[in-house]
Amino acid sequence: MTRTLEARKKTQNIAAHRGMSGLYPENTLAAFKAVKRAGFSWIEADISMLRDETMIIFHDDSQGRTVPGHKKVSDLCWSDFENVDVGAWKGAEFSNQKILRLEDLLIWADENDMALILEMKCHGSRQCRSAEVLLSKIGHDQKRNILVSSFDLDFLRNIRSLAPKVRLASIHSSLPENVERLKRQLSIEAVHLDNKLVRSEAEVKLFHDRGILVRVWTVNKKSRAKHLFNLGVDMVMSDYPERIGIV
Repeated sequence: MTRTLEARKKTQNIAAHRGMSGLYPENTLAAFKAVKRAGFSWIEADISMLRDETMIIFHDDSQGRTVPGHKKVSDLCWSDFENVDVGAWKGAEFSNQKILRLEDLLIWADENDMALILEMKCHGSRQCRSAEVLLSKIGHDQKRNILVSSFDLDFLRNIRSLAPKVRLASIHSSLPENVERLKRQLSIEAVHLDNKLVRSEAEVKLFHDRGILVRVWTVNKKSRAKHLFNLGVDMVMSDYPERIGIV
């Protein structure tokens, strides 16, 4: 295998968390384009559904951190976000970055051969409707380059009941208590774990033995990424994938 092919293969194990979010405003086209320029092919991005059922690429449940305002996202419509600057908070050089709708990201990813981990933020409600609207955008079939993830197990159950073939991952800030039930009910392909939870090969093997991949978030040090890969982790997600590089 040539050095270039080897490098490409190894970068498949690294996902850019909200795009290249360490250096660029998260979940923006600038952050996503930087991922492609750096030679990575996996992007993790957040989805929030507005009151009018527009799905936007946005993490928080309310305004205030990356966009001005103080209202709940679930109370707002696309007209409230369409012309909002979502880049200026990161620096003046990023002014005029606009919020993307899900369909905008899907088109860009398809045109640029990028793979997506779409994390659904249900913000506490509308799990069933969120599943229906998301599937209307991405389709009901399994796709190589799209995976849906969420902390919200009710949302994932709704997705699975509607679309048996869509690729799913459950996200956890503590180790799940019943891995067998998680696999049986949701047919997940992976768990996405807080990287602090992974301390031994045995913990990774617990999932692998049940046919579940282990991906971890958010890893921003190369030494930590190397250790996790040595324990058997399948992918790390990083704000700084360029720092992790090839481990």
